Amino acid sequence: MTDLSVWPNRAQLRPGQPLELIVRSSERGSVSIRVLDGSDLVADLEVPAGGGGDPVRIAVPSVSRAGFSIEATTTSARSTTAIDVAPHWSSAPRYGFFSDFGPEEQEADSAARADALLRLHVNVVQFYDWMASHHTLVADQNEFTDPLGRRLSHAVARRKVDLAHARGMAALGYGALYGAEADFSLQRPDWLLYDGRRQPLTLADLFYLQDFSTASPWRAWIEAQYDNAVDQLGFDGIHIDQYGFPKRALSRASGAWLELDIGAEFPGFVQEACRRILQRRPEGGSIFNCVNAWPLDRMPAVTLDAATYIEVWEPHSRYRDLYELIRRARTLRPDKAAILAAYLLPFSPDLPRTAGALTAYKLASAAIGASGGFHLIAGEGNALLTEAYYPRYGRLDEDEAEGVRRYADFAVRNTIRLHDVSATDIAWTHVGPTNDLITLDHPSLGWYGAGAVADSLWVVGREIGPVTVLQLVNLHGLVSDSWNVDQSSVPLPLEGAELRVRVTGGVSGLWWDSPDDAVGHARSLPHEVVETSEGRFLVARLPRLEVWSSVWWKLEGPARGVSA
Repeated sequence: MTDLSVWPNRAQLRPGQPLELIVRSSERGSVSIRVLDGSDLVADLEVPAGGGGDPVRIAVPSVSRAGFSIEATTTSARSTTAIDVAPHWSSAPRYGFFSDFGPEEQEADSAARADALLRLHVNVVQFYDWMASHHTLVADQNEFTDPLGRRLSHAVARRKVDLAHARGMAALGYGALYGAEADFSLQRPDWLLYDGRRQPLTLADLFYLQDFSTASPWRAWIEAQYDNAVDQLGFDGIHIDQYGFPKRALSRASGAWLELDIGAEFPGFVQEACRRILQRRPEGGSIFNCVNAWPLDRMPAVTLDAATYIEVWEPHSRYRDLYELIRRARTLRPDKAAILAAYLLPFSPDLPRTAGALTAYKLASAAIGASGGFHLIAGEGNALLTEAYYPRYGRLDEDEAEGVRRYADFAVRNTIRLHDVSATDIAWTHVGPTNDLITLDHPSLGWYGAGAVADSLWVVGREIGPVTVLQLVNLHGLVSDSWNVDQSSVPLPLEGAELRVRVTGGVSGLWWDSPDDAVGHARSLPHEVVETSEGRFLVARLPRLEVWSSVWWKLEGPARGVSA
């Protein structure tokens, strides 16, 4: 059996940067390489087969934003991947993680884990709990024990920063905004936050919460820690974390007891911390954690962070909640991409793994991607996050890793159709029998349209210039619409559903793509424009829909900067 694989040597291209591919084949002869934009051929070439040699260099169109699919074939094997072009990683932040920095980790293992993230096109990596403590991030020595008893190495963390940079990935160091260990905190009582009893606030009896208002010395202290981490470890920015509480607290930093609105204090701190870091890393960027979307409504005041990041918790438990979080984030901050940290308990190392875990991943990532967001979930090689303490990730088997890779490829090659900031959300007003502009019909299909509910076909629709895009997420047959559960009831496939679109003119093309098959690129669909007594319609039969698919069409007329 021929072993064939292909992947880019960088997570993302900058405008004008050539595509370089790593091609590995156990077959003698040559490998055919095709690069496609949608279904349009961009490049077609033959390269020698074999396991060595320099990366294959291919010129792609010099554009500011685009997504391409890549297909490699031999006489007996086929492999696919994808690449996108963007001016900065913050345009499409595919966020991953590293959380293992033990001194025993070998260089080859670190490189393999970085390569696994590269295959998923992760372009920004959070270095979680790499530090000596929450109050003093950089240790005095390379090897040390962290507050939770893990033996860590700054040398390994630096190695992983270098490996990320070599693959075109940004590296962000985790830095809690207002947590510090007891030995530090109890020596500085005026730096702390207090509850209504005037008792220090703590988190799980591990960390004391620090007063980060302008009156408190902690603010300058932790900003200097961020600066030092960037300088000493080579990070491109800081992942600024918070804990979601308290909403209000008492401060004694000024010499008198004052009540603080904690949410109101975040924007000024984040803006200042981001400004300082950008002075050190002008091409970098930092991210602040809006825990459960708090305080998202205050974040428009922040302009220097790289993206809107939301760690998702109850009561945001349904697929529709994921959509609403992203829609709200993009409405409040339209120039910032939205990232959801939605951890998947079905992959917990403490639980028996079932096939429903991979279905849960596919549906959660489909919900987030179809809604226009990005999912922080993958890291440390082939692993997924299962909880807020990242070292307790869940390892993937080979089949699970392949399913995750296909979903990553799909999102990258469709990046414009998923994430274009100019897109108008139309499903609520255009899709369904009541709206009567875009309808779907299938003998097994019950309810369909905007708003995710169990046992339905969920449709997210967008107009991008002359192109209309429908994201189809199949919840048909599901008992539960909760995203963080083992989905033992697999969505019931829909084959041959009829699409009818009311149009006033012609249609220059109709396309389909899905991560649920092995095709790996968009394909043109047969269609016709018919006139009936009810009007003029685009009519087509759709291929098999399993979990997530996309269908789009382009109205006839002069193109307005949107590629099929």
